Amino acid sequence: MTEPKPQHARPTVQEVLQQDPDTPPACLTGEHSETLDSFHIDKSVYTAPQQHALEMSQMWSRVWQMVCREEDLQSAGDHVVYDIGDTSLIVTRTPQDEIKAFYNSCLHRGRRLRDGDGWAERFRCAYHGFTWNTDGTLFEVPTPWDFSHIEGEEFRLPEAKVGTWAGFVFINMALDCEPLEDYLGVLPEHFAQWDFHKRRKAAHVAKVIPCNWKVGLEAFLEGLHVAEVHPEALPYTGDINCQYDCWGPNISRMMSALATPSPRLGEAARSEQDTVDAMRGFVVGDVGELKVPANGSARQVMADALKEMLSNATGINHQDFSVSEVLDAIQYFAFPNFVPWAGYGVPIVYRFRPYGNDPDQCIMEVMLLYLGQAEGQQTPPEIRWLKPEEPWSAAEELGGLGAIFDQDAANFAAIQSGLKAGGAEALTLSSYQESRVRHYHQTLRAYLSE
Repeated sequence: MTEPKPQHARPTVQEVLQQDPDTPPACLTGEHSETLDSFHIDKSVYTAPQQHALEMSQMWSRVWQMVCREEDLQSAGDHVVYDIGDTSLIVTRTPQDEIKAFYNSCLHRGRRLRDGDGWAERFRCAYHGFTWNTDGTLFEVPTPWDFSHIEGEEFRLPEAKVGTWAGFVFINMALDCEPLEDYLGVLPEHFAQWDFHKRRKAAHVAKVIPCNWKVGLEAFLEGLHVAEVHPEALPYTGDINCQYDCWGPNISRMMSALATPSPRLGEAARSEQDTVDAMRGFVVGDVGELKVPANGSARQVMADALKEMLSNATGINHQDFSVSEVLDAIQYFAFPNFVPWAGYGVPIVYRFRPYGNDPDQCIMEVMLLYLGQAEGQQTPPEIRWLKPEEPWSAAEELGGLGAIFDQDAANFAAIQSGLKAGGAEALTLSSYQESRVRHYHQTLRAYLSE
């Protein structure tokens, strides 16, 4: 099927940026798309146990996936336990100041070596006492006279590949995988000016949610749902005029121009001041009373207020950043589950992954990363795990974002059950507004067909 030429609602993001008083970084100007192959997705992709098994063997075992931040591994022995399906890895900093990922399984009788994040001088099995150093070398064998057949150097903990980028730690279980920098495509180039390696976690919240990991992820890859799920945002959010870009098999982006009303509202009379008044309640933090001067714009007023607020909060001058960098929702995606927001105004990172082997549940995680948080912060915050009955808004560290996630979460269980309700066997997606969803499914199908 020939891909139709994308139809854009107006004003486009690029038209909005052209009206700003400054010029954003070059990576935010222009558009980029890839040829996509299908408008349809079989419902079983989200529900079938055999689909999950295929994803684990053909995809999750072969892709680069973000595990943690480097700041989570500040000292030798600091470690994070990363579980994906049945696979478990201990990601740790070694005494040689390297970051390594070891399979979380004793080479004697198979018990998990570590049950959670933390610090350990060595990795000791709680079953019989076999012990390894944090660089993976064998330290101790109980009753060594009975294990003379063990060669110490060969009895190292098996490893996965590790890569780092912008302060994030990634693993890949395929030892012959492509380098992380190649896998990330345009991401390193685009994020070069946003100093993610200097950022620090201000919050990390996680929750098991009642839907397939792809259902959770897709709720954050398009703006088409805003009118139904977040209607209060329409006076200051570009939604059906979001821009969607795709690069290669792994990277996509969504850009939404904020402090601009949705095209859905039409030509109804509203002022720039109306837009500012509506958006003030969305901003995390106190920006005070804001007045739009004669011939001024809501975007400029909101951007100036955010620059001042962020400068005061972080101790880093934000005044020279462009309006778009501090104001707009600029969200990237790296296949299969890493969703970092760019710029300076919305410091969010999402991650979605399967919850064990249950295709009807997944883990959703939200991190907030800020510039200027390093001073006085000795250790990053621990992950706050919300209980199933707790709303996202119970996590005070998320500020006003928690209420927005609650709106999204209200759909998760209904989508998962609706996928099983019968009727049509496939979903039908839009040409442009859901192009990022189609793009990542195209990449997923390529992994599963190999």
